[in-house]
Amino acid sequence: MNQKIIILSTLLLAHILLFLSFVHYPETFWPVFTVTLAILIFLSVKIGTLSFQKISISNWCYILISAILLYAISYIGIEGIKWVYPSLFEDMERFYDIVEPVKAWHFISLILIVIPGEEIYWRGYIQQQLKRYKKGDTIFIATILYATAHLYSDAYLLVAAAIGGGMAWGWLYEKTKNFWVPLLSHILFDLLILVFIPLL
Repeated sequence: MNQKIIILSTLLLAHILLFLSFVHYPETFWPVFTVTLAILIFLSVKIGTLSFQKISISNWCYILISAILLYAISYIGIEGIKWVYPSLFEDMERFYDIVEPVKAWHFISLILIVIPGEEIYWRGYIQQQLKRYKKGDTIFIATILYATAHLYSDAYLLVAAAIGGGMAWGWLYEKTKNFWVPLLSHILFDLLILVFIPLL
């Protein structure tokens, strides 16, 4: 099958699955979202390739600094939104009530399936496949595609976070050529923002 058709087909499937996760089944968000990312992992691993290297000291620096910077930017952004546009923050709080990980298996899913699935599919597969057809900023294009898949949440702060995170993690993968770096940065960022020093 033509590679472009495969890429477009996976993007369509990703949007359908994420639509179902965010819109049709808010009361069963975690089971549906977990299955969605598991499917995207399976497709990406089957038709794509990932580059895992030994994690160097400089890699660890990139991981720690990027996660902390993203957390700091998120903190400043949320505090600013509370002050300038509080209703937008209230919308985000309502969305978070649906998607907040509360059960032990939610956190296991987050670390072992959801975050790896997002990185494997959007950075490991889509961003790398775009290089075959487009010269230039494939990080930006992959990030916009990643962000549009979050529009179904109807939480615009989440879309903004997807743009910021997508650009950072996409750049980290291209800079280090080591998939561990964006993956561990994403995990650490989510643990900071959801568990260790929650912002919502």
